[in-house]
Amino acid sequence: MDMILNISGRTDIVNYYSDWLFKRFEEGYVLSRNSLFQNSVRRYELAPDKIDCIIFGSKNYAPVLDRIHEITARFPERV
Repeated sequence: MDMILNISGRTDIVNYYSDWLFKRFEEGYVLSRNSLFQNSVRRYELAPDKIDCIIFGSKNYAPVLDRIHEITARFPERV
């Protein structure tokens, strides 16, 4: 499975929830609720073999800059 992970598509997670974001990468998964169907929840594995690209969108990257290596170290560059 190839996946592009768009962090902060609806909410500025990088700015407001950076501790939660790092915890999700530490634990290796995230749960996402479907905004149209509230009872529908998907589990996404945050593993290098599942994710091809991570996109960070934010108005303020300062909360993650000192710790971004914790995420990038888990995802080696592919050529």
